[in-house]
Amino acid sequence: MSKIAFITAAPETISAFLLAYIKALSIHHDIHIITSLQDDQSIRGLDSKITVHKVNIQRDPKIFADLKSLAVLYRLFKKERYELVHSFTPKAGLLTQLSAFMARVPIRLHTFTGQVWATKQGVARAVLKTLDRITARLATYCLIDSPSQKAFLLKEKLLTDKQCSVLASGSISGVNIEKYRFSQENRTQLRIKHHIADDDFVFMFVGRLKKDKGVPELLAAFQQINHDDKVKLFILGSDEENLSEQFNQIANLHYLGFTPNAEDYYAFADVLCLPSHREGFGNVIIEAASCQLPALASNIYGLSDAVEHNGTGILHPVKDQQAIATAMQSFIDNPDKLNEMRKRCRARIEESFDEKILVHEFMHFYQTLGLK
Repeated sequence: MSKIAFITAAPETISAFLLAYIKALSIHHDIHIITSLQDDQSIRGLDSKITVHKVNIQRDPKIFADLKSLAVLYRLFKKERYELVHSFTPKAGLLTQLSAFMARVPIRLHTFTGQVWATKQGVARAVLKTLDRITARLATYCLIDSPSQKAFLLKEKLLTDKQCSVLASGSISGVNIEKYRFSQENRTQLRIKHHIADDDFVFMFVGRLKKDKGVPELLAAFQQINHDDKVKLFILGSDEENLSEQFNQIANLHYLGFTPNAEDYYAFADVLCLPSHREGFGNVIIEAASCQLPALASNIYGLSDAVEHNGTGILHPVKDQQAIATAMQSFIDNPDKLNEMRKRCRARIEESFDEKILVHEFMHFYQTLGLK
């Protein structure tokens, strides 16, 4: 029985994306989780037989805290003698690959889920790109969560084709199609709760409120088409850059803040909006599509894999307010096309992004590593 460790900066990454992989691997392997946890915090949905280690890994650069985390990880790797470590997210990846290399862990995997430096310029881009390059060089192999992101990394010479691959059609873990499905009951109840008529048209944004998520462009585009009280914009997510201060000035905009049951709102809305400047894949898009919710998204790497243009949604040029407004109006004006997209959304998820497909590919990949 091989001893395997999964390392993330945030425990939410485990709960949201990795539980199905961990459950499948734990049948024949000793699985450990290493992540940042508060004293009274636990990982939702994790089986009790999985060993959890609390190691503080900061998401933002903090030199002294990072050096301490590096030392703690090194000592843990030397003590536990893992056969394989698998890291996710940039900071956890860098610290894991450095410490695992020094501790001589035989198999070191990292999954790339997007690059912070993709939209940066100058020194910041160079430094952050170098850190990702170190992670890639120290890992024995890398997984990437979308084909277009892989193409970007190959173009940037961060990796070679022999050093990396994408599981199935992409995404970090696919979608649980039993959990994420359209519910007329949810749609009716939530529309009643928020005083939204059944024939109102609802655009929805789900995610952290940040400029690089394209929130300013979305707001401007919505104001451009907002001539009818029957058209609404709902925004769900934590405000990390005080963008919500301007929401009260915009008619027909509803801000719900962080919502733990955001998936219930996929049935509530008519179109999901994700005008991001950078994404690794955009898992929220395929979760929504599994609930028959088409998407309006930036035509950038990652999102171009999650959305089938004119099939399961519309892709627009990044940061293009006018293109976003035009696409929003197109959705409103073409109900028959929207209904066809809704049908195609669910079918495409079942064909390509069902969680079972990703778990099968993940397990097959691990079998090729020669674990005992």
